[in-house]
Amino acid sequence: MPRTPQQNALIRDKRRTKILLRTLKLFATKGFDEVTIDAISTESSCSHGLVYHYFEKKEDIFNALFELQREDFNDTLFPRIAAAKAGGLAGLKVICDHYEKLYNAEKTQLYFLKVNAARDYTTYTAVKALNGESPFKTLVALLKEAVASGEMLECDVEAKAHLFLDLVVGILDRLISAKEKEREVKPGALFEFIRK
Repeated sequence: MPRTPQQNALIRDKRRTKILLRTLKLFATKGFDEVTIDAISTESSCSHGLVYHYFEKKEDIFNALFELQREDFNDTLFPRIAAAKAGGLAGLKVICDHYEKLYNAEKTQLYFLKVNAARDYTTYTAVKALNGESPFKTLVALLKEAVASGEMLECDVEAKAHLFLDLVVGILDRLISAKEKEREVKPGALFEFIRK
């Protein structure tokens, strides 16, 4: 008995979602630049042709993932707007508080957060524009504002933003590999780090 158009659509959606979620894990563990279509097809247990049927380039997968994230997690990826609204040191506190709540996040959300936190370090080979916000640019702007207003001492804001994101990526790696009951981030630790 042939499938109905609705059954075919459901199968297509399931395959596409499987490719997306398996690629998310690859992006989170290997970084965007290291992931190939071959790795995506292997991880997704499908042919190269099927991956290309749904996505022209890996940038299209990245962008589709960020659209999926917006639908599923409602702006929990990076609080750019709230941080910019608060400004300076208060905006940095918004970001630190956001990351300190991660021990409650699902593994899929942790993958999204890691891909976004590491995006400025792992997307050098992108040939198309990538969706999502750059945490690095936001951190630099907030640090500059905090220094200019006298809330923080003069520092190399770009180096501090890189160090902060390195710390966040390390925390995310630990949370991804930890069992749920072992997950913990010390409240206030990130803010103390960035404030000094």
